Amino acid sequence: MAAPSIEMWLRNKASKTGLKDLVTSGREDLTLDPVTAHPLLEISPDGKEVKCRTIMKNVSSSPKRFDTANCVVAQQSFSAGRHYWEVFVGRKPRWNLGVVSDLAERWGRLIQKKSWWPWSEEVCADGYWLIGYNQEKPEKPYWAFDTNPMPFDCSPHAETIGVYLDYTGGEVTFYNTNDSDNLIPLYSFYNAAFKNAPVFPIFDPCLHDKGANTESLKIL
Repeated sequence: MAAPSIEMWLRNKASKTGLKDLVTSGREDLTLDPVTAHPLLEISPDGKEVKCRTIMKNVSSSPKRFDTANCVVAQQSFSAGRHYWEVFVGRKPRWNLGVVSDLAERWGRLIQKKSWWPWSEEVCADGYWLIGYNQEKPEKPYWAFDTNPMPFDCSPHAETIGVYLDYTGGEVTFYNTNDSDNLIPLYSFYNAAFKNAPVFPIFDPCLHDKGANTESLKIL
């Protein structure tokens, strides 16, 4: 199992070091890996979009495939250097995205409560560095997840999320990129313990919520 990050910092600590050249020189050309997709997920023919269906597909079982969390990872992974990509989330009521270690478990619940108490906080499995949105939590709809959850502010509402990965530096930073000329840092994970294992971009469109959350996550 991959170790959790040592520190998480709010957006006033987020770094833009080296980001501008990555944004201007081109984003990573990511495509989704259907072999890893939960059976409820539908991936577009070009591999750029994913949404949750109402009918479970008949798919082969594999340790690479998510069996409980509605997730899929990119075919591309990173084990060095700096990388940047953007995801259009639009007005989806719920979603999660970020990076996951190749060492992390993919079977079982991704985000779950620490205990059975109703007010227990939610935590994420080891080896995941994510942010998410849930409009059913109007006071704190935006959250960052690794093994310690943390709410953060986002104003205006983000319809496009930029993800900056500095593998060597152990940093994952998320941006509100609604305005491409004014990237707003949202949240940073620093000292992320990648342990020399590859990390994959991960996408979680969440459950379809009886048709209320069927919009796609789209890689730009």
